Amino acid sequence: MTALPDKVAAEKLAFLLVETRLAACVNIIPHIESVYFWDKKLVRDQESKLIIKTSSSRRLEVTEYIKKHHPYEVPEITVIGDKGDVAMDADYWAWLEEYVGQK
Repeated sequence: MTALPDKVAAEKLAFLLVETRLAACVNIIPHIESVYFWDKKLVRDQESKLIIKTSSSRRLEVTEYIKKHHPYEVPEITVIGDKGDVAMDADYWAWLEEYVGQK
């Protein structure tokens, strides 16, 4: 899964992933509202969420492709594995830990 700034960016990445056969299907959830902390500011944004369906064997390739084509500096990349395990991309996890680890 990943979030993008708008439906246009979400559609572009979805089509690229399917056209390059990195994903068999991508669901676009066009309107989500996100609240997060970025650049020392509390932000409220409208985003679109992608649910990307691919093989576990292509996970790293898909992750790198998303990073290369994603407009965010640190995109969320959350993976649900074939056994139900959940993992986040290391860069996104570091951003999350940096914020929630502060007291």
